Amino acid sequence: MRSSVGIFAVAAMLLATPADARRTRTKAGTELTLEALGWPDTTRSARATAATQVHRKAKSGDHAGKLAKGSRVAWKRIVATRDKCKAWLELEPRGWVCARDLEPSELEPAAAVDPARIVAKVEAKEFIGVAPSGAGAYNTRGDIKRGKVTRKLAGWTFLRESSGTITVGGKVYHRTRRGYVAASLIVPRKASEFSGVDVAAGAPGWPLAWVLPPSRDAMVAVRDAPAFDAKKLREVARREVVVVHETRDGFARIGVDEWIALSRLSVARTSRRPDGVGAGETWIDVDLDQQVLIAYQGDTPIYATLVSTGVGRSTPTGMYRIEKKLAKTRMRNPDVALGRWDVPDVPFSMGFRKHYAMHGAYWHDSFGKKRSHGCVNLTPRDARRVFELSAPHVPDGWISADADDDQGSPVRIRSKKDPTPDWVDYDTEPEVPTRDDLAVEDAAVEE
Repeated sequence: MRSSVGIFAVAAMLLATPADARRTRTKAGTELTLEALGWPDTTRSARATAATQVHRKAKSGDHAGKLAKGSRVAWKRIVATRDKCKAWLELEPRGWVCARDLEPSELEPAAAVDPARIVAKVEAKEFIGVAPSGAGAYNTRGDIKRGKVTRKLAGWTFLRESSGTITVGGKVYHRTRRGYVAASLIVPRKASEFSGVDVAAGAPGWPLAWVLPPSRDAMVAVRDAPAFDAKKLREVARREVVVVHETRDGFARIGVDEWIALSRLSVARTSRRPDGVGAGETWIDVDLDQQVLIAYQGDTPIYATLVSTGVGRSTPTGMYRIEKKLAKTRMRNPDVALGRWDVPDVPFSMGFRKHYAMHGAYWHDSFGKKRSHGCVNLTPRDARRVFELSAPHVPDGWISADADDDQGSPVRIRSKKDPTPDWVDYDTEPEVPTRDDLAVEDAAVEE
């Protein structure tokens, strides 16, 4: 027998007018409970079911960043809305996410992305890069035998790790995510483990410099006078840090009666805080001539290291602000570029101008020399350090963050020809490059 209470309840619903129905809806902006959201009262965090967009406000198209898939986050409140999401969560420490993109979890908040793990994974991998001339990729062993190229890979395409090799017709082929590629047309790459100097903990002195011999295994002579025919006292190895006490006749004095050729040094010199940079603001200074980066807190240097900027004039001077940070991303050449590249798993990208970023580079160890297509390359370890020092801050569990207006850390890129560059807007289109600006160094593949 049916319950009379149930019958009366159904009848009341059927007889309700549209106006009654509207009155029973939850008003937009009302704070909701877990029960209203349909989540159990044991919920301790909200888990991102996929890489999830974070918005500056509920129902806003203004992006604040992105949660990494699997991250569990805390929230300040849940608010009802009249859009397809029905409810939005205001996250700790900032941002809003559509409730439909999250699921309840009984576990404590935890990040699915860890900067230290990103560095460790990049350093542990042996990426393989397609030679500058390019290569064909094959889907199957049969395609190799028939000479049926499935896809063409341009030079400077990187393929993560090889998952094994096969031999066909006496030639070795690597199995990759893009297909089988001839071993003769790819070059293995290991990330550099170099890192700069934490000058906040105490600099050895200023200016400081790194020794850069003409080749990786060469040594640089230290002499007893500023002359190439002076007596050689000893030799120093690549990237040894020294202090420059004075310079004379093309030499730097690094100790008592110890001189080294300036041409064999990348010198980091402190400089004044530019106009428009706050007294307590973190900012980045990049010297294109010396291939050196110094991070500052106001007027105080806190970190210094070597970089690789663009060959020729492909890295534009200017005063910028970091607009977008990504803990890991894929980078491909824009249409305006002369060169071609496709690079996965690029760590710690900090975009400061359209098509330009500071980021980690695992595919070379030429830091201290120009090498890139125009971006500012750092080792993975150094990129992590600058990423964590600079604004916008990327909260735990986020894979990326966008800066509010004029809130990103300033980045000054300067040279002797342009020592005090003007401020440049992020969206300023780059100059049309010339062949002299093309930053692909084919010879570097043979290092």
